[in-house]
Amino acid sequence: MRVSQIMTPNVITIDKDISLAEAIGQMRRHEISRLVVTDAGKIDGIVTERDIARELGSTRSYRLPPGRMHVSNVMTANPVTVAPDITAKRAAELMLDNDISGLPVVEDDKLAGIVTKMDFAKVCMGFDDIFAGQIMQSSPRTATPSDRVIHARRLLFEEDLISLPVVEAGELVGIVTVRDIAMCLAAFQEVVPDRHKSERIRNLLVEDIMTQPATTTHTDAKLSDIARVMFERRFSSLPVLNLEDELVGLVTRTELTEVARERL
Repeated sequence: MRVSQIMTPNVITIDKDISLAEAIGQMRRHEISRLVVTDAGKIDGIVTERDIARELGSTRSYRLPPGRMHVSNVMTANPVTVAPDITAKRAAELMLDNDISGLPVVEDDKLAGIVTKMDFAKVCMGFDDIFAGQIMQSSPRTATPSDRVIHARRLLFEEDLISLPVVEAGELVGIVTVRDIAMCLAAFQEVVPDRHKSERIRNLLVEDIMTQPATTTHTDAKLSDIARVMFERRFSSLPVLNLEDELVGLVTRTELTEVARERL
């Protein structure tokens, strides 16, 4: 299987000198988690929700709203790219080895598409013989509703996580993702007056931004079904429950990519 068979051909791009606020708006409108950044029509970088959460959550950015920041200040420059005729397996290897979630696909020096970890959900929809309990991250890190968002953000970055199931009194009550934090911080930066930003952001709680209730799956669920739900609903992760409906794991787009790498 070639990358061209699973990539997304219509790529949303943005110029490096456009404001970060416009980039965030594009992500919201198109329900995507990354944009390819161009300079004079050439690929110059990639900006992701993770980049946004990292930048807007830093203390140096509290007084600088996204409307006054350029995409070039936040993006990852010189991204790894691939040709459309490389194998999907090799693309998966590149993502996992380099800890990246998307690869622009370039043909004859032109952007032909993008392949992301989410695209490997398409591959995993064909695997009926693998179950959530076999591939999930066991005993995932969690947050509580009363945790501060800045604490959840720090945990996500320090441990290179995609999301945190939110647990209260032993029960799963929601989930908070990198996207939730990025979009929340962007909104706060735009509407909260400068003199109040630092205090308001420090006091923001996970319960204020988490998705509730969280969509879940079970340990005996087929990977094909999990992959379909994640792809169709653009979920970066799904909490996994056992037969007693206790949280025991997490399946993310990274596990989908790992399975595709092994099976392709």
